[in-house]
Amino acid sequence: MKSPYHQLTGTTLLLAPMVLLVIFCNKKWDEPSGFTGPQISVTMTIKELRELHAPGGFEQITSEQVIAGIVVADDSKDNFYKSVVIQDSTAGITIKMDGYSLYNTFPEGSKLFIRLRGLWLGEYGKMLQLGGSVNRKNPTSPELGGIPQALFSRYLVRGQLQQTVTPKTVRIDELSDAWQSQLIRLEQVEFAASDTGRPYADVLNKQPVNHVLKACGGGSIYVRTSPYAKFAALHTPRGNGSITGIYTVYKTEKQLLIRDTGDVQMNELRCTGNGTRTLLSENFGSQVADTVVQLPGWKQITEAGDKKFIAKKTGGKTYAELSAFATGQPQVTTWLISPPLNFSSSSNEQLQFKTRDGYDNGATLQVLASTNYDGGNSPWKAKWTVLSAQVAKGSVTNIAAGWVSSGNISLRSYRGQVYIAFRYEGADPPQTALKRTTLFQLSDITVVGN
Repeated sequence: MKSPYHQLTGTTLLLAPMVLLVIFCNKKWDEPSGFTGPQISVTMTIKELRELHAPGGFEQITSEQVIAGIVVADDSKDNFYKSVVIQDSTAGITIKMDGYSLYNTFPEGSKLFIRLRGLWLGEYGKMLQLGGSVNRKNPTSPELGGIPQALFSRYLVRGQLQQTVTPKTVRIDELSDAWQSQLIRLEQVEFAASDTGRPYADVLNKQPVNHVLKACGGGSIYVRTSPYAKFAALHTPRGNGSITGIYTVYKTEKQLLIRDTGDVQMNELRCTGNGTRTLLSENFGSQVADTVVQLPGWKQITEAGDKKFIAKKTGGKTYAELSAFATGQPQVTTWLISPPLNFSSSSNEQLQFKTRDGYDNGATLQVLASTNYDGGNSPWKAKWTVLSAQVAKGSVTNIAAGWVSSGNISLRSYRGQVYIAFRYEGADPPQTALKRTTLFQLSDITVVGN
């Protein structure tokens, strides 16, 4: 009697391991077109699950219930230990799991279905978690245990990948236990001055660290980092901005756990008064009206022609002014260069200035930055970068009534010794069509940083 199975030929036996090799060498598993995930009915929201818990107690789920959520934090950067955090549209919860490298199976952005029957709810420092057991070896201090790795397949089913959860923007003073285990975003925040420029955690002594994060509008929260986090040795920023992370608590302390330093975007100036330093300030108030601008540490150099910035004063405001008009020179190029600015011990530097224009016919005023200018009389030989700034233009028949602010020009990418230059380029040849004699006025130059 013939076997109901096909006989394996020698060729088939040879090809089989090759096919397996091809399959397993392809580590990226693509979801089939139209894949919608496992067909599992969700019977409970995470908010409803959380409502089963009584503070200080442990509750075992005994009914056939299923929750589902998107993984918003995993252990890929080691700031979350033996746990993943999931969130649905109603709430979030941390899942304790007795395993390592969980991100390989349950990565951030994957949908996770959890069969709840047999699992437990419990707290650690008033932080509600879902686990697999309760350890009562110490009757006075029972602990929630993780779901054993051998039982993952019983309780956990992964669904679709690459799902997105948008962090919810909240204020620190709005945070309550209802926000536990949710991905949140705090804006206009900064680390306390004593906690800036410090490692996120104590790698040497293997100690976690809480850094104080303050909001400009009031309130504070701890940013807690594990010494085993891959970014633990990196330093906290000095600036102001936003931070994204998982909201947690420990007893009465509000805490935020970031997933990686990409969650921290603090490149703006600090809002605290003692956090901002003025690195350069010039309003030309020391200059005598109708004389060539001469400032200590500044250089004024003519590259073409001989016209220089002149100090002017109108209505109590002093400024520098330059126009190629009536020079009769085919090319007028003039540089006004700041003293060297030391950016070695500052951060988040920003430049601001104001301009007015008059009789605009095409001359230009640019602002530039350089780190290799030698301070000499040939600035055009150095490498300069033109900065993106708002400069007055378009006043054709007279001088503009109002001043135009340059906006906040970020200089944070520059380090070491930095020069700022204002370069005027115009012309006053005999041919009317070639004249570029726009008048520019410049004042209120400031560079600030943290």
